[in-house]
Amino acid sequence: MPGCVPVHPDQQLNPSLLKDDPNRVGMFCPEGEVPSFNPMDFRPSELNILEAAPANQNNEKDQAKPSPELPGIPRLPRTDAPTAQEAKPAAEKPFIEQAIDGLPDVGAVVTTTTIALVATTSALVAKPLADLILKTIKPTVKKTVRAIAKLRGKTVPLESVWERRVSQRERNLAVRTLRRALKP
Repeated sequence: MPGCVPVHPDQQLNPSLLKDDPNRVGMFCPEGEVPSFNPMDFRPSELNILEAAPANQNNEKDQAKPSPELPGIPRLPRTDAPTAQEAKPAAEKPFIEQAIDGLPDVGAVVTTTTIALVATTSALVAKPLADLILKTIKPTVKKTVRAIAKLRGKTVPLESVWERRVSQRERNLAVRTLRRALKP
């Protein structure tokens, strides 16, 4: 579309970011035009496949060809783990051995159980404690906000006798519960 230009948020620092960082490039249309995009140039006949060729069917390790190294892609070192041909097939193992092989380590089970137990316990204890502290602090904060509003010259809405009685009961109940919880 005429008028729409590609922009990058850090374009003023480095103009080549339009090509180097295409993920953050957007379209800017100053006259309210509809933005457009340049579609991907896809030609199946010109594709470069980046997969390794299938290895020889021979089981000898000496004849295995290393995978081609691609620039910029780190490769993990090979481990000396047994190959599929060397490992005992799962069909030959009894069911109980297969089940035991599928279980996680004892350390992982203990760690996961401990984390779940601590999280559950803290959630069960924290909720009532937070409610109790909130009920104790809320009336004080309300009173302080009213006093500040009064000092600033704002009119404070008057509470009815019933509203004052309810807030006093909540405050007294919270203080009693807190005293019981902190009592040795």
